[in-house]
Amino acid sequence: MNGSSRTASSLLAALNRHREKPAPLSAFKVVVDRFLDDGEFVHLALEGNGWTWVDPLMLVTDRRVLLLRCGIFGFWGKRGEIAASDVSGATLKVGLFFGRITVRSHRGTFLRMRYNWERIARDFVDTLNQMISGDHR
Repeated sequence: MNGSSRTASSLLAALNRHREKPAPLSAFKVVVDRFLDDGEFVHLALEGNGWTWVDPLMLVTDRRVLLLRCGIFGFWGKRGEIAASDVSGATLKVGLFFGRITVRSHRGTFLRMRYNWERIARDFVDTLNQMISGDHR
């Protein structure tokens, strides 16, 4: 398996972790081609709520945490990233209709994203924090 197909496979596996129907690679091919490095492995993916025509996507890879956003016509853009070695932790803020995930760096920078499903967001945050502490299995 070459680096690009390993990256695509890991992205789909991370996306499908909480989906009822599998994510089509065609919908996320641009993410693999434009934002992920060849051979980069995606451990976690969380699709968030943009409340508009744009929806965020947070990815935890072996190299970094990326916050992406899909725009009105399907154009993806990078909203921010934190190197894996600089991630200090993630928190979850629960709200009435949606909540917010914040991933912080040791330098004080952060990535923030809204989510819809608390159970899925909590699993994402808990798993990321376990990975940071070295307790991930």
